[in-house]
Amino acid sequence: MSKKTEILNLSNYPTLLKEIHKPPERLYYKGDISLLNKPCISVVGTRKYSDYGEEMTAKIIRELSVLDICIVSGLALGIDSIAHRTALECGTPTIAVLGSGIDNIYPPQNLELAEEIQNSGLLLSEYSDMREPLKINFPQRNRIVSGLSLATILIEAPEKSGALITADLALNQGREVFVVPGDIDRENSIGPLHLLQKGHAYPISSGQEIIEILREQPHLFKLNSRIKERRSALFQPRPVPPKKVPPIPFDLSPSQSRVLKLFPKSKGLDMETLEHKSNLPIRELLQSITMLEMQQLIVTKSGKYYRNC
Repeated sequence: MSKKTEILNLSNYPTLLKEIHKPPERLYYKGDISLLNKPCISVVGTRKYSDYGEEMTAKIIRELSVLDICIVSGLALGIDSIAHRTALECGTPTIAVLGSGIDNIYPPQNLELAEEIQNSGLLLSEYSDMREPLKINFPQRNRIVSGLSLATILIEAPEKSGALITADLALNQGREVFVVPGDIDRENSIGPLHLLQKGHAYPISSGQEIIEILREQPHLFKLNSRIKERRSALFQPRPVPPKKVPPIPFDLSPSQSRVLKLFPKSKGLDMETLEHKSNLPIRELLQSITMLEMQQLIVTKSGKYYRNC
């Protein structure tokens, strides 16, 4: 059942959104408005994504799911949809910012996804009722996507794309920007390469790298409530890596021990294999893998996980 439309006025906007140039005078919303009080990270990219783009989007959001954050995107086809769906699968709240009226879901292919988001997350639009998705609306929408967020992650984007506009807006708003590099001869790599060449963004290949960079701002983030006891492991200064292979600690959780035992000495395992062999709920599996990576007991190479102990 569709939720009732509510109106958020400028007076009770989250602080970050008030800071942008010409914040919308009001926002229409459906869902949990309290999510605007959480730290937000936006994820944007092309509609015409590659298998690599899909894999990296899902991987990064799964790894970020250990943080108590919201994933923000624009409900477009492609990377936006993958970001929203992966967040829902991980139990991470997600916010969709529309370029159409709050009651006119666009694209229509994402009507079911929008229903899921409003039931456990939040739909936002500065346009009321059935406002058409006019072309001019989407750059305006993008300023809200980046404006809500402490950081924006750009996955894949051609030279002229809404995703690249969002990244540029984030930079103009004084926010962090992360990009996933790709093959330099691919059209979808031009946007990220453009930002990297100008020194405007951090190149990253995992959610863990984002977490490492955000260690410097621990007051902005906290771990998901299920693993709060691991806060010190995430945000304390990183120790100097030992020269020899790290020993296996004695305080691994039962789930972490089960996952670690699945790894052969030299063969890598992908996420699908780990999910099948561990027989753990996906959220518990993702949290175990992230914590094992943080303790340097496993490492990631070319989309697979390898034992490092």
